[in-house]
Amino acid sequence: MHGQELYCNQKGLARALKVDNKTCYSQLKIYFSRSCRGKKLLNLNDKPFTLNRKIKDACYWECVKMRCKYTKCSARAITKFDEIISIRGVHNHN
Repeated sequence: MHGQELYCNQKGLARALKVDNKTCYSQLKIYFSRSCRGKKLLNLNDKPFTLNRKIKDACYWECVKMRCKYTKCSARAITKFDEIISIRGVHNHN
């Protein structure tokens, strides 16, 4: 695979595919849903993220467990026009 590199998270699942120095998130299960309070949720591999802030066209998402007293998950994502731009951190919960 010339110019391709597969990234894996701690559990060994495909996280992102790097093609010619550009990250491709086509391996992820990505969809949007609504919380019980009607807020928009981003779901990556069935892990929900809440909208933290929006600056121009970029939306900054954090794992719903980030503000949990015991978990404090560090996973975050950035989207632009409902497409994944960046993912950082790993989930430390199930």
